Amino acid sequence: MQLRVVRRVSLADVDRRVSNIQETYGVDIDDIPEHYSAGRVGREAFEDYVEWIGMVHALRAYREGEDFDYYTEEIVDLDEEAASKLTPRRIELLDQISRSRANSINDLASKIGRNVKNVHNDLKILEALGFVELVSEERKLIPELLVQEITILLW
Repeated sequence: MQLRVVRRVSLADVDRRVSNIQETYGVDIDDIPEHYSAGRVGREAFEDYVEWIGMVHALRAYREGEDFDYYTEEIVDLDEEAASKLTPRRIELLDQISRSRANSINDLASKIGRNVKNVHNDLKILEALGFVELVSEERKLIPELLVQEITILLW
């Protein structure tokens, strides 16, 4: 099964990605469009450049006091085992987290009328799939949604 996922990228990941892109190319990253049009670098380099520009703009806005928002779109191939982990209950959790912020796993379980231990287990699986992050805050785990959109591709 393939999914098209629009995912929020953390500030630390953006910093890491920007550094990796800059280290990958022997030319100044700002010169990539010129090198691309001259045929000296391929399409992948140009796509890296476009991603780099978006990340740099998000970082600049953050440094100027705005909220940090950077999203990326990717195609995710799920094997049969991983696809079987996207159960209706877990999708319900994603939906609930997208609708209202939960102050803890207990709070989330209460909102949807489920057992806290089962919700915690489901959140750990969703975290492993990269759809949520469990943030430790004041001795509580707070589920935060990392995906903005998930589309199942049937082709």
